[in-house]
Amino acid sequence: MIQILKGLAHNRHLLRDFVVRDLKARYVGSSMGFFWSVVYPIMNLFVYLFVFQIVLQMTWSPDKSSQEVVLLMLVGIVAWTAFSETLSRATNTLVDNANLIQKVVFPSEILPVYITISALINLIIALPVVGLALVYGMMNPPTDPATVAAAQASGNLGIQVGAALVWLPVLLVLQGIFTAGIAYFLATFNLFWRDTIHIIGVVVTVWMFLTPIFYPADRMVTEGFGWMLTYNPMHWLLDMYRGVMVKNIAPDLQQLALFAGVALVSLFLGATFFSSQRERFPDLL
Repeated sequence: MIQILKGLAHNRHLLRDFVVRDLKARYVGSSMGFFWSVVYPIMNLFVYLFVFQIVLQMTWSPDKSSQEVVLLMLVGIVAWTAFSETLSRATNTLVDNANLIQKVVFPSEILPVYITISALINLIIALPVVGLALVYGMMNPPTDPATVAAAQASGNLGIQVGAALVWLPVLLVLQGIFTAGIAYFLATFNLFWRDTIHIIGVVVTVWMFLTPIFYPADRMVTEGFGWMLTYNPMHWLLDMYRGVMVKNIAPDLQQLALFAGVALVSLFLGATFFSSQRERFPDLL
């Protein structure tokens, strides 16, 4: 892992160029440009709201207003989109760049990382929309008597924005570390088993629906699947994101330390596997 980190530091300018190139390739020539980073999570939000709230009539706790539920879902969608996009694209990144790896002395360690950084930048671009939604939610508190009474009884203060936002960069960095570690592993493993690129799409979809993004976490506990949340790092991360952005609650230090540990282990294992097989890349490609 130390070699990987040294390589990233040494080739930081090339890494930056790859990130810029990726963002330009994605948006240059598009009439809406970077605005697609905003439109995509909103479109997903409307789709999942229709499916879970209208068709399936999935209800959250009675002390949460519709504005709060929408924001909880939006924060989850924005963070998850960056995570899933990275895994889906990074899995095949070595194959996609085979010409660079085979023909020149190329620092292949930057490939999974530039995709991770690009996805996080898209997440950051979408954050102002979340901020506007937060402001709207705070300016339009719930008026339904039943919701207000339930909120008062449970101590739910509704949508709150404040000093807890200072933790947001920490969560973004930890998400990047966690995701990059998985990306290193998948990109390498895909060279040995090319079906990985197809399997990961299914795995990410299943993982998404097993993570309480579109429904309350309490529902899984009630149904006897609470143990899944205990061993789901993305649930920990999204829970902290929601606390920081929607409830003005600083992350629980134990939960934060646990996720940080998992993120570092992920990076260590992924980078070590990547580094140990790097000399075989030209032959495997």
